[in-house]
Amino acid sequence: MTNYITQTIEPWMPQGALKAKSDYAKIAADFNWHTIPLERYNDKRFDDVVRQKKIHSWLSKIKPGDHVIHQFPTYMSADFEHMFLKTLKETNVHTTILIHDIEPLRLIKNDPWELGVLNSYDTLIVHSQAMYDELVHLGIHTSAIIQPFFDYLGSVTENAYFSHKINFAGTFQKSPWLKDYAGPQISLFGSKPKKWAGVEFPGSVDYCGNFDPVNILNGFHDGFGLLWDSDFEDKTYQTYTKFNAPHKASLYLRAGLPLIAWHKSAIGHLIKEYNIGFVIDSLDQIEEVFEVSQVKYATWQKNITPLAEQLQNGYFTQQTLQKLEKL
Repeated sequence: MTNYITQTIEPWMPQGALKAKSDYAKIAADFNWHTIPLERYNDKRFDDVVRQKKIHSWLSKIKPGDHVIHQFPTYMSADFEHMFLKTLKETNVHTTILIHDIEPLRLIKNDPWELGVLNSYDTLIVHSQAMYDELVHLGIHTSAIIQPFFDYLGSVTENAYFSHKINFAGTFQKSPWLKDYAGPQISLFGSKPKKWAGVEFPGSVDYCGNFDPVNILNGFHDGFGLLWDSDFEDKTYQTYTKFNAPHKASLYLRAGLPLIAWHKSAIGHLIKEYNIGFVIDSLDQIEEVFEVSQVKYATWQKNITPLAEQLQNGYFTQQTLQKLEKL
């Protein structure tokens, strides 16, 4: 039996958007899992013959009895995902789907085809018990392994030091509150979206620019890491945080930053469990950061240290792979 893991190749995408899948594949490779590169293309522009030819080419090495972890989503079409899975099943391999994001939980969708895909795999890898419970509520019956953190590879030169500064990194589109934020000073990291080209950040937001996902580990020098998304229009990004494990949380922890998050979020529960920061009900409460003493900050950092080492060494991915191999 040979173990495989897929990795979607998207050379035009920002490196930060690719890091979680890339790190997962690298860690798996250290444990003799073989990577299957999937070159993302606009498959809606091509017919089933082209799609099937590509899938057969990518899966040419797998044999009956092998095990394939599929990193999802690929952001190709529903037709691609169904055909990819059908090809795996016809080869008679064990199939696992690793959820990085799941659209039916973070967007309002009339036709959540993703649920049918999840139900057709042998095993799911999910972020939290809350995520699995919600998927079961939506009709999922596939068994699952819970992985509460995504590992984050890369070296940290110097651990963050105590201050009340708030750092925020990530996808600005999920956080429109940034446009008129008026709370304590925030250092903002990330790529400014084209739609935000004309947006002038308020004086309480210090835009620090975009870093690659390894160098940014040393771009955080002090303070806290904030996790905060918004619900708006048909996008339920804040509600989604009740279920997901933000890759951004792993980034902050690797840099030694205590976390600030919504008290109802999955990461909020982990903040309380590990004692690595504090939670709030709304951004109006973010000024509680000024109540944190240097002693409290040091306690949180002490609790972060072993967790950061685990994230650096691929511990959580290894634990998942070991559980899969026992199935």
